[in-house]
Order: sequence, then structure tokens, then C-alpha cells
Amino acid sequence: MKNERTKNATRNAIFGILNRLVAIAFPFVIRTVMLYIMGSEYVGLNGLFTSILSFLSLAELGVGQALVYSMYKPIAKQDKKTVCALLNLYRKLYRYIGTIILVIGLALLPFLKYLLKDGCPETVNLYVLYLIYLFNTISSYWLFGYKQSLLVAHQRSDIVSKRSLVVQTLMYLAQILVLVLFRNYYAYIILLPIFTVITNLANSIIVDKMYPEYKCVGNVDKEIEQSIKKKVLALFGTKANSVVMHALDNIVISAFLGLTMVAKYGNYYYIMNAIISIMTIIYSSLTAGLGNSIVVDKKEKVYKDFNTISFMNAWIVTFCSASLICLFQPFMKIWVGEELMFGMDIVILLAVYFYVYQIRRIILTYKDAGGIWWEDRFRPYIMMITNMVGNLILVQFIGIYGVILSTIIAMCVSWPWEIYTVFKYIFSFKAKEYAIKLVIYTASAAGLCAATWLVCQLCPGDGILGLIIRAVVCVIIPNLGMFLLYNRQPEFKAMLGKVRSLIKR
Repeated sequence: MKNERTKNATRNAIFGILNRLVAIAFPFVIRTVMLYIMGSEYVGLNGLFTSILSFLSLAELGVGQALVYSMYKPIAKQDKKTVCALLNLYRKLYRYIGTIILVIGLALLPFLKYLLKDGCPETVNLYVLYLIYLFNTISSYWLFGYKQSLLVAHQRSDIVSKRSLVVQTLMYLAQILVLVLFRNYYAYIILLPIFTVITNLANSIIVDKMYPEYKCVGNVDKEIEQSIKKKVLALFGTKANSVVMHALDNIVISAFLGLTMVAKYGNYYYIMNAIISIMTIIYSSLTAGLGNSIVVDKKEKVYKDFNTISFMNAWIVTFCSASLICLFQPFMKIWVGEELMFGMDIVILLAVYFYVYQIRRIILTYKDAGGIWWEDRFRPYIMMITNMVGNLILVQFIGIYGVILSTIIAMCVSWPWEIYTVFKYIFSFKAKEYAIKLVIYTASAAGLCAATWLVCQLCPGDGILGLIIRAVVCVIIPNLGMFLLYNRQPEFKAMLGKVRSLIKR
């Protein structure tokens, strides 16, 4: 069982990362083409609509995550009847959700103009574009999006990644071609719903071939239904908080600072989020296996693995944070030019944002793996309110600084609560030892980031050569520093053991 978990997690991570690299590289090219051919306002408009539709996806309420979690046990017991009933429930709920999103989305039409401080570019119709984005969002709910849950519950998200790799590559190539040849934003946008429909049809065919024994029939037991309702109610806060954290920034920036600032901030956030998204794939690949481990292994074993994974995460996050501080500005200068660059103070704020966001991910992954959403149900609301209030107040006094700072403050408010919840309900003891380790990891990260930046300031060269030289420095100093600081620690030795095991496999 343990080997199978490791095999699935490794396979899911590998194909997930490959898929993510494609999903980073092509949109980067598209964003660059759009910036130079159509202008920054169109890039800002793209970010704004994506954020608005993210808010509408709150209607999903965390249904998908709750139902996938509910499938783990019946799949392990080969209870096909229960899985079929869950799949049937999933289909019904997704169709209701799609309809709700459509109704709310249409109701928002009269208010769209108030979200653009400087108005929409003259060559496009704000409402037509919005309706295309809206249809793209609801198409997954109305078609076969629910079938993907079977792949995730069976720890075969690598299948989703393989399919996505092919379909998304075709879509991105088509979008680049349309932008270059026709310079038409409508033609670019209409490709989104077309390929979303193709994606869902492909998912449906793949799932039907792999799991022909599962059909949308039957009704779930009352006990399971109550359990799902409880999980959905608990997950709504987590879902809402995640959407607010990622989507509210663009909406607030657009309303108070304009589309050009949305594009400017979006350029930096795109690079940072590219790193976050790759790491998220690794965490997501681990979740199902960790959930199984929490159920079948002793708590001592689970806690030992937790410490090892936390150390690995701290190492990676330290390296990435140092790289962001040292490479952001030279890269942006090459990519978008000085007119679309922020100052170094914003870069440091973004690096702090990245560090706090990522260092928490292991705790949140274990929370999801353990299914302890109900016990944690109030925390996301506190974090969300802190973020929203901070955003709306601080943006009016300190502009873009306030948008970033409010998110950092919200995460710092939530962080201790997250740790407490996981240690209470999964490990059943106090988190003092782990809290001390976090303080040490954070102090190490701050020192190594500062050391890396100071050395990079001494590096000769500019442009691409200077970027390469600084990248080499970023590879050497943080990693060498972490090795010298922690090579005698048990977590380091356990990490080496896991790495060797993965290489052999």
C-alpha cells in the first residue's frame, strides 16, 4: 500500500509538473505578445475578468473536494454502489451550480462598468467579452466536469495532466496564431470555451474507458449525505477565502488604480504564481497518499513524515524566495521594460508574500488530507474579512502596497490557527516543537535571502548575461547555506532517504 501511494504521488507530480510547465510557458508567450501587440490594458482586462469569474465559482461551495474525499473509503473497500451514487449526486449538484453561476453572472452585467476606473478599451465591448468568459466558466459544470473526480479519487490525476497537456498546447498555439495574424481580442477569447468543451468531452471518454463499472445511478445513504453537507459547509469558508485572496486583488486594483496597474501587478504576480502553481501540484499529488497514511499508519510515523516534508518545503521556499528577490527586477527589465516595473520595495513585499503563502502549504495539505474542514470552519472567514477590509482601506492610502500588505497580514493572522488545528486533530499534541522549527526556518531564510542579494549586487553584467550570473548565485548560496545549517539534522537525513528512494524508483 505504501509503495502504491508513493508510486501514484510520484507519477501525479511528474505529469502534473510537465502539464504546469506548458501552462506557464505558453501563457507567458501569449501575455508577451498581447503586451507588445495590443497593449497593457488588454492584459489587465484579461486579469480582471478571470478574477470576477473566480468569485462566481464560489457557488461551487467546495462540493467537488468534499465528494472526492467521500469517495476514498468506498473505493478502498471496492464499494461500487456507493461510488456510483456519489457520482450521480456530483452530476446533479454540478448542474445546479452551473445554473446558479449563470443567473448570478447575468445579474452582475449592469455593475461591470464600475469595476473599471479608466473604462474599457474602445475596440471591444465589455459585456460581450464578459458573456464569453461566463459561458466558459459554466460549461464545465453543465458538461462532464464531475467525471474527473473518479481520476482524482483513484490517485490518477496524472491522466488529467496528460490530457490537459495535449488540449491546452493546441489551444495556446491557436491563441498565439490568432493574436499574431488577426490582432483580434474576440477571436482570442472565443477559443477558451471551445477548448473547455473539448477538454470535458475528452475527460468523459477517458473516464468511461478506464472505469466502465461506474455509472451515475443510485442515491447516497443519509449518513453519507449528512457527512457531505457538513464538509461542504466547512469547505465553503476555505473556498471563499482562497478566491478572495487570489481574485480580490485584481478587482480592487482595477476599481481604484486602473487596468494598466492591473497588468503591471499581474506581470509580477504571474511569475510568482508560476512557481506557486508548480509547488501546488506536488502538494496536491501528496494529498490522497497522506490521507491514506493518516488513516492506516501510527501517529509517530505520520508526524515523522510531516517533519521531513516540512523541512523539504522550507528548503525549497527559501531558495525560491531568494531567487525572486534577486531575479525579479533584471528579468522584468528584459521582459516588459522599465515603464512597467515596480520598485525594489514591492519586490521584497512580494517575496514575503510568497514565503508566508508557501511555508503554510504543508500544514494546509495535511489539513485537507485529514479532512478536518469542519473543525477549521471559522478560520477562513476571519482571514477573508481581514484581507477584504485591509484591501479596501489600505489601497486608498498606500496604493499597491496596501493590496499586497493586506494579504500578508491576513495570512499571518491565519497561520497560528492552522497549525493549532492540524496538531490538535491529527497529531493530538501541542505544536511548540514545530513552532520553534518554523521560527528557525524563517530566520534562516531571511539571512540567506539577504546574503544572496548582497552577492548579486556585486555581480557584473546586465541584460541576459547578468540575469544568468545572478541565477547561478541564487542556485549556489541558498542551497549551500541550507546544507551547512541543517546537514546534521534528522530531517535532512530523512529527506536524503526519500530523494534516493525516488531516484531509484
